[in-house]
Amino acid sequence: MPKECRHNGHIFYIKVKDIEERSLLIKHLYDNGVNAVFHYIPLHSSPMGNKTGYFNGIDRYTSRDSERLLRLPMYYVMGKDETNSVVDQIKMFYQ
Repeated sequence: MPKECRHNGHIFYIKVKDIEERSLLIKHLYDNGVNAVFHYIPLHSSPMGNKTGYFNGIDRYTSRDSERLLRLPMYYVMGKDETNSVVDQIKMFYQ
């Protein structure tokens, strides 16, 4: 990234194996002071999507991949210490 620019990202996520692993990792992070959440719910399975929409075709990836996404903390003033803490906790979970 050029020196005169700043990162404008507002979401950082990882993909885990499945919804069970995601739930366990969220709990591990929460128990260790890290607020991580699941994020994307496919539109076709949202309350409004169930009421007014439909899924066109075969759902090969959408639902499965939405269950694998884990949104990690990311905010404007997040420093290296906070970032390293998140990374350390994820590493600890997978050891």
